[in-house]
Amino acid sequence: MNECFILAGGQSRRFGEDKVLFQIKGKRCIEYVLDALAPVCDRLAVVGKDSNKLFSLRDIEFIYDLIPQQGALVGIYTALKNTKTDRALIVSVDMPLIKSSVAKYIIDHFKEPITIYCIRDKIYPLFGVYKNTVYEELESYLRNGKKKVMEFLERVGYHCIREDEILKLDPDLSSFVNMNTKKDLEIILKLMGRTKLKVSGMTCEHCANTVKKALFALEGVSEVNVDLQKGEVEVVTQKDVPFESFKSAIEEWGYKVLGEV
Repeated sequence: MNECFILAGGQSRRFGEDKVLFQIKGKRCIEYVLDALAPVCDRLAVVGKDSNKLFSLRDIEFIYDLIPQQGALVGIYTALKNTKTDRALIVSVDMPLIKSSVAKYIIDHFKEPITIYCIRDKIYPLFGVYKNTVYEELESYLRNGKKKVMEFLERVGYHCIREDEILKLDPDLSSFVNMNTKKDLEIILKLMGRTKLKVSGMTCEHCANTVKKALFALEGVSEVNVDLQKGEVEVVTQKDVPFESFKSAIEEWGYKVLGEV
């Protein structure tokens, strides 16, 4: 059984408002994470300090932090104390672009006592699988008034999964974009609005310009990049634009859309 815990006990100070329920394109941040983890988790629970704000999320298990103080280690400790198996995937609530396949990969490639993602020289302790016995040392660590996540990980030891292992699953590495600030939100919105199409028949710069013109005529399209060598067109939108709209706009000029990349 795969157990997964979403940590939602932070105060969102840098973001300026509650990240958990923040609406991104009509859907709350936590819902993106829940939807991504649901296919790979037999048990899925949210860990935090306030269940009231999540009352509208039906059938979601909520676990109160066992320690009143703030900090990611409190959430990790609470999750591990509540596991029913020998390990658990622990993920931060502020990663709305997380992919199911990336979550499954770290579960399938777990090495004791802790396995986390280490992507482009950045370590993600809140996207990792933890052996449940770690809680014993973590409890002692917290009782001594310590709260630094990386200090604790270095104390018990951990294994890294790096980007070269998962680029096929997540070419943009978008699963690792944390929504810490409003600037991060801008990046997330851009990534959410990005579609890459495979297009045949483009042979020259005139073709590229024609495709760009056709796509820019669609409402909501803010950026178009054409790679003639690969036969790919990347479209960035500021609103939801159906695939069929892209297809019709391009094929009207005699090119063929083969599908999404």
